[in-house]
Amino acid sequence: MNGLSGAKQNILIDPGIITMIPGQYERDIALSFRFKSDSTRLLNALSIPEYVEVWLQTPDTGEQQFVFNHVAQDTFQMDLYRAEGYQASIYASCRVVGANQVSYTWTTTSPLGTTETLVDIKLLCGSEGCVLALKHSGFKDAVESAWCRRMWHQSLEKLCRLIDKN
Repeated sequence: MNGLSGAKQNILIDPGIITMIPGQYERDIALSFRFKSDSTRLLNALSIPEYVEVWLQTPDTGEQQFVFNHVAQDTFQMDLYRAEGYQASIYASCRVVGANQVSYTWTTTSPLGTTETLVDIKLLCGSEGCVLALKHSGFKDAVESAWCRRMWHQSLEKLCRLIDKN
């Protein structure tokens, strides 16, 4: 969003050339969920790969399977498969930005190419729990954005059930 005009456009500046990228912000994902939990517990669930593996899921669970691999302390990889074989890999690097913020660099690689996007998660906490605000941005196409929107919605609903149950 251009901070001066408020227009929903992204401006990519090349040396001497300004190019408008129509629709880029419309592909961004913005979700929020309320949790009956303290920020420490929720931050651990969001930033520790062993915990992420429990609640993160693909939106097409009947058709699509995934293999979750811990790459390092703050990174993980999900390999996605369908009956016909390998579909894509998602490599995520997690960084705790502050006491109530987590950021992922989310790299999706498929036979069609590679896309790097950014997931920013902020926790707004009070006496009755936390509101998780997620923004996933940088998509090149609407199909990938729609898939990730379904994935985040289903995954965060699962995380709500797990956190609120305990």
